Amino acid sequence: MKDRSLERYHHGELKEELIRLGRVAIERDGIASLSLRALAAEAGVSKTAPYRHFPDRDAFLVALANEGFRLLAQELERVLAEGGAVPAMGRAYMAFASAHPALYRLMHSELLANAAPAQLTEARRSMQLLGESLARAGGWKLGADGEAGRRFANEAAAAWGYIHGLVMLRIDRLFPAWLPEPDWEGLAERLTAHSAPRASTRRKKAARPTH
Repeated sequence: MKDRSLERYHHGELKEELIRLGRVAIERDGIASLSLRALAAEAGVSKTAPYRHFPDRDAFLVALANEGFRLLAQELERVLAEGGAVPAMGRAYMAFASAHPALYRLMHSELLANAAPAQLTEARRSMQLLGESLARAGGWKLGADGEAGRRFANEAAAAWGYIHGLVMLRIDRLFPAWLPEPDWEGLAERLTAHSAPRASTRRKKAARPTH
């Protein structure tokens, strides 16, 4: 039997609407409380309608996380288009996570460990954008092999670990309450490419004269 509750949505629109409603729901009620049936009711469709797009709740949460990475990439692309200064990327990253704390937690949850790469295409893109900014600032070449590639990977990991750690301290209120509130935005702007590649700065040492 045809589900007439779907007639108000064109092809693909229900999926987008459920994801939009899901974003609102997790910020309002938390991830643990999210229910596909409740979202279906909010969308005005039958309780089985969401399963036309998502096999189960976990699949929906993965899609929601991917949407979060898309939105983050959108913000980082904007900064990159304006010059891509690394401090500005850090500020944009902090602003996004602070505005969408539940979504950010979902984007970095254990649920995603078992997700197929095809389900998280936007996660790769957002990290690529951050990498491009770091490479530009530090004089690195993306995709370099050998020692230069490993050093850039270390720099990228350190930069991401710095901003991610700051974000989690803030959104999970892990910073000690008996200390003054840090300047989170100012700290986010300290995100930087720590050093330039040795290949571009290394000079051969002159041989010492022998006597």
